[in-house]
Amino acid sequence: MNSGQQLILTFGGAVFFGILFFAIARRLRVTPIVVLLMGGIFLGPSSFGIGVINPHILGDGLKVIVQLAVALILFEGGMTLDANGYRQVSAEIRHVLTRGVVITWIGSAVAVKFIFDLPWALSVLAGSLIIVTGPTVIGPLLKRIRVKSRLFHFLHWESVLIDPIGVFIALLCFEWIIGHDAIELFIMRLLLGLVVGFGGGLILAFIIRRQWLPDESINVFVLACALGLYALSDVVIPESGLLSVTVAGFVVGYTDTPQIDRLKSYKAQLVDLLIGLLFVLLAANLDIDSITSNYGFNMVLAVVIVMLVVRPLNILISTMGKKTFIFREKLFLGWIAPRGIVAASMASIFALALKERGGGDAASGKFIEAFTYSVIIGTVVFQGFTAGWIGKLLKVVEPKPTGWLLIGAHRLAQQVAEFIESHRVAVTLLDTNLKCVSMARKRGVNAVFANAVTMNPDEFPELYGIGNVLAITTNEDLNELACQRLSQSIGKAEMYKWSSTPIAEGTMKKNSLSCGSPVWTDVRLSRMVAMSMEGTDLTFSIVKYDVEKGDIPENVLMCYSDGDFHLSVPGSLSGDTEFLIFNPIDVRLDIQLDPDWVIVSDAESLADVLGELLNRLHQDIPALDTEWLLHHLITIEREYSSVIGHGVALPHTYIEGIERSLVMVAKMRKPVICQHGTDEIIYVVLLLSPKDQPEVHIKALSEISKFIVNDDNRKKLASAQTKSDLIAILFPDREKKHTS
Repeated sequence: MNSGQQLILTFGGAVFFGILFFAIARRLRVTPIVVLLMGGIFLGPSSFGIGVINPHILGDGLKVIVQLAVALILFEGGMTLDANGYRQVSAEIRHVLTRGVVITWIGSAVAVKFIFDLPWALSVLAGSLIIVTGPTVIGPLLKRIRVKSRLFHFLHWESVLIDPIGVFIALLCFEWIIGHDAIELFIMRLLLGLVVGFGGGLILAFIIRRQWLPDESINVFVLACALGLYALSDVVIPESGLLSVTVAGFVVGYTDTPQIDRLKSYKAQLVDLLIGLLFVLLAANLDIDSITSNYGFNMVLAVVIVMLVVRPLNILISTMGKKTFIFREKLFLGWIAPRGIVAASMASIFALALKERGGGDAASGKFIEAFTYSVIIGTVVFQGFTAGWIGKLLKVVEPKPTGWLLIGAHRLAQQVAEFIESHRVAVTLLDTNLKCVSMARKRGVNAVFANAVTMNPDEFPELYGIGNVLAITTNEDLNELACQRLSQSIGKAEMYKWSSTPIAEGTMKKNSLSCGSPVWTDVRLSRMVAMSMEGTDLTFSIVKYDVEKGDIPENVLMCYSDGDFHLSVPGSLSGDTEFLIFNPIDVRLDIQLDPDWVIVSDAESLADVLGELLNRLHQDIPALDTEWLLHHLITIEREYSSVIGHGVALPHTYIEGIERSLVMVAKMRKPVICQHGTDEIIYVVLLLSPKDQPEVHIKALSEISKFIVNDDNRKKLASAQTKSDLIAILFPDREKKHTS
């Protein structure tokens, strides 16, 4: 095999196996880095491997790949930071990024110095490389064991913000070892990174907010900008680009723009590819034989001290004097600090540079690589596999997540979210409608721009702690699909969905394809959403009732009692209960109906009424054969009565020559008798639909039926005496008046 083929095999194989190992890890529900490290070592050229992946063939290209990949990983990390989560633990985060960094750095350096009897310079460099934790390790780990929200936000923010800090300190130590002007370079890198990152992030966020780019190009454009900012900063001052892209990512992510949510999802998928690629290459590049033969017990001792002494000391001092965390939560934070791809990448970069210098520097390079990877393996394996057990022992694991995810960000969803948040329960809205998401955010509600059917909840920190999913889009099929999809990815969350028709008891158990309990079947969601989008202000109210006295209001959307939310009024409520009530402005007939097709009739039979309605229709649509149509309707009426109850007849049929359903309404001055019995007919609603639109016809029948069974509507219709009265009921928002 020639060098070109080896190069293709190494790079292509690293990409393929990286993604494969990720899939295997998720299937086995273990930390991906464990599988990636073991797989990379097995594929590498060491005595433990089979030699399929040979990173040495890449030469200087390995360093370039590592640097660019780390830059994109840090950019994505900065972009996914959740400002609301930071506010919960802001003081502790600041301390762990200052006091904690110094404790980890110096404590680890001292351990290395006295265990291995190495020079102080090399010991300090080794300690600097394990300052960083691993955001790509911590996120999936915490979501798997479901720790409390504030613990998740603390560890997530620490892992992302500490990466550029650790990288800069490591670079400072590395420059010290190789004899450059370390302090001056550190200050210059810091200033340049902040300026380029902040400025570039603002410009990029401005372009996204203005929507100057088509949706299909924005992901690639942002990726190119991230690499461009890294290259610009790194060309001016080497190794300053990592801070630039982290700051730029944070600025872009902090921008309150729904398009950013789509970017987060895209970047998260890209980061998975990069992490898989890097870990396979770097693990294959490890000299496992040297690690096992040269360091042995001393390396194990060093890792134990880092895990059991340095990290707990870091947390205890960083959280000293603060009451955000109780003692057992501090113990948990002291146990969880897995290192990840940034530590591995920086160690490999430094090792490659030192090995190129030869002599004693080559041996130093082997040591820092061995030490860093030993800490990574120790923390990822032991902390990763024991985190769940430790969390349960310390009682920091939530037995059942309480957060809510609402699929749909329209006005009704916003009101429900505000009701939930008023009881200090986290809630997130999710929608693909930019306008609705923007409106929700302006109201202070956490909203995400994403597709519930295709999204991966693990890619959105905002969705941490979701225990209830309520799908309330106007598309019933989408609600069903969203519940099915999220029931697989979120776990044991309670699933609810809006549906226009209730499901009979026991049906869901028989039908395994159905997912989610139907709620609000009497709410005309499509009409309410349409009215809110048209600018009509829907009104809601929150009231408290003593249900033990029998005080239960009507039109309840949600109630809160004894710490639980209910999407209907259960019979087991006790004491004071808070209700969210919607006050419908009108419940109008949500079908295509013209005021000219509304009449008050003196006819004495159903056939005469139909003839009168069809004559009125013929004036507007002369091409219709109304004589044949009248005969056809009467024939149908003889076979099947069109009376649906409440004094209403609903004759309907399919015809040719029309493009949409047509509805005509008549109120009888005197009731007429049905041909099939003694039922009186007071109202006639005639429905005609195109032959090729059965779904539209069925929907119109459903809308008419819902309108009729509504008590308020029937009361209004009963009081109507003239055509103007009927039009006022059927078209309450029309200013145009019609006389009888």
